[in-house]
Amino acid sequence: MATRASLSTLILYGIGNISPAVKNNLLSSFLFYYYNQVLGLSPWLVSMALAIALVVDAVTDPVVGYVSDHTRTKWGRRHPYIYISVIPSSAFYFFLIIAEFGESQTALFVQLLLLITGLRVSWTFFQVPREALGAELSKDYSQRTTLNGLSMFFGWLGGAGIAYVTNAYFLGGSYDNEQGYRTLAYWGSVIILLASITFAVGTHRNISELEVPPAREKPKLADIWQEILETLNHKSWLVLFFAGVVFSIYIGLTTGLGIYFNRFFWDWTPSDIAIFAIADLSAALIISVFAGVLARGWDKKRLATWLFIVSLIVGPVLLLGRLSDMYLGTSVMPPNGEQYGALWWVMLIHSVFMAAIGVLAWVLVGSMTADVVEDSQRQTGKRSEGLFFAGPNLVQKCISGLGFIIKGGILTAVGFSDAVTDAEKIEAVGYLAMVVAALAIILPSIALAIFSRYDITQSVHEQNLLDLGYAGNTKTGVLHSAPSDGKA
Repeated sequence: MATRASLSTLILYGIGNISPAVKNNLLSSFLFYYYNQVLGLSPWLVSMALAIALVVDAVTDPVVGYVSDHTRTKWGRRHPYIYISVIPSSAFYFFLIIAEFGESQTALFVQLLLLITGLRVSWTFFQVPREALGAELSKDYSQRTTLNGLSMFFGWLGGAGIAYVTNAYFLGGSYDNEQGYRTLAYWGSVIILLASITFAVGTHRNISELEVPPAREKPKLADIWQEILETLNHKSWLVLFFAGVVFSIYIGLTTGLGIYFNRFFWDWTPSDIAIFAIADLSAALIISVFAGVLARGWDKKRLATWLFIVSLIVGPVLLLGRLSDMYLGTSVMPPNGEQYGALWWVMLIHSVFMAAIGVLAWVLVGSMTADVVEDSQRQTGKRSEGLFFAGPNLVQKCISGLGFIIKGGILTAVGFSDAVTDAEKIEAVGYLAMVVAALAIILPSIALAIFSRYDITQSVHEQNLLDLGYAGNTKTGVLHSAPSDGKA
């Protein structure tokens, strides 16, 4: 069984990341603001609905991961779940924006809760099997970085592309343009549908080359739970898991706040900064395509650690600079002004730089997670891609849900719930910036300290491949597995 995938397979796999990128752009950039400021739902209720949906989603992730690991069909382990997710995923995305349950707080809350839960659960059946499939398509240490790089390439193409079009054309001069969000619903759902089908059908040809789980009797629930715990009790995976838990708190607290800062802190309209998405996209595409080349000769953990350190230092500097100007009377940052002014250029350069180092860092983390699969297989005798990619979501999404709830409390505490005029909101966003700047330093620092304990190197991975019965040159990828039960 070859351990390296063809270029066409890498590309088709990468196309599959367009769909979750378009979905994530809505959830991370526009959804909170849309329901809070445009539709008028209380930030507490927006946070509560998003948190509940995230917890429900978290519970389904390891279940789908485990079930797909042990599925035996003529369409393989992963594709049946991917196929059944395509239409519901695009439909829930569409109705999350278009639906009109009513204008009351209760109606809006129920609308958001039901539709966001449906969207997240539908995506579980797509994304968990898709990520597990990536670890099956390529087992090569270096090519996995290339695979994740191309996946990141198409993810940025979808996410940044839809962000640019939404800001520049759909929303135009106002973040409160309700019709613009409706236009996003139409185009976003179509892109999700087409990209998902292209990925699923395009990689269908690889099914015969993938791992087949051994036949076994239907296990008892207690046995399943015990197997899950034994599989996930892996040092390097636990390191990535707990680092992710801490970082998830930060993500949950800060997701969706960008529009608040753009409008009330930096005085931008959507069209003012639409080009930021294209600039970030350009940097991300270059880094993604050449991720394998850039990481060649580096230990994945060491390079990722340095990238996260740089990100940690540079990330909050704009907020800290403006806060210093506001409360200490300094002149660190250029004044808010028009598009193409000094502040605009400073923020553009900062955005591009953060995008570039962030892309390469997360490409490496995805590749490191895939390397855990063979290390665990050597220890347990089981390939559990689904569990390793889905397992962290159970706790991490619950933690992010807690972050969502806390975020609603923060927005209320700093004055957004009671603020009516733009002047009151500008004052509130200054306090919000203080909280976010502090969190941007503290939480990622803790996550980075945990991340540094990961210990699978290239030599360890290549030895794992040999120990598992793969014979050949691990560096060229001319590898074949010895015949064994349960493999195609």
